[in-house]
Amino acid sequence: MIARPLHFSFRALFAVALASAALLLSGCFGAGTKLQPPTASIQQLTVNSDGTWAAVVRFQNYSYDTGMHVYAIDADLALNGKPAGHVALSPALDIPAMDADIATATFKPDAAGAAALAAAKRNAIQYELKGTLSVGKGEKGGAQPFKLDGKGYISPVPGVSNIWR
Repeated sequence: MIARPLHFSFRALFAVALASAALLLSGCFGAGTKLQPPTASIQQLTVNSDGTWAAVVRFQNYSYDTGMHVYAIDADLALNGKPAGHVALSPALDIPAMDADIATATFKPDAAGAAALAAAKRNAIQYELKGTLSVGKGEKGGAQPFKLDGKGYISPVPGVSNIWR
């Protein structure tokens, strides 16, 4: 009886191990997951001396494995259900995965929104941002529109006039 050399089985085993390692590593270099829907919220609202408002908008990236580029926000701001103004901004922010960044939009408020803020009399007030947030995946991704419907409350900063957070 003639025995086959053992190097043949080692070659076959090596080829299978190499193919398995290549298959496992190919999963590490995939396209990643899709961009998770981002959010935008009002971090601070300042009433300027000239009557304009400065809204510090916070952009949140909920994608766990990819950065996001913020191209633009185009949204209507309402305070206690009254139209307060239009937030339009192209901040060109690059936000890492699971992180946030801010940008400031200055605009002339609507009379109804200014009245609602004055009527709050230094109390918390509900706000709503409704519109579109255009972001891209990573620094080179094309703009992708996301529906924006953010709600929250802002309260006056104690001891500081005309600022709500």
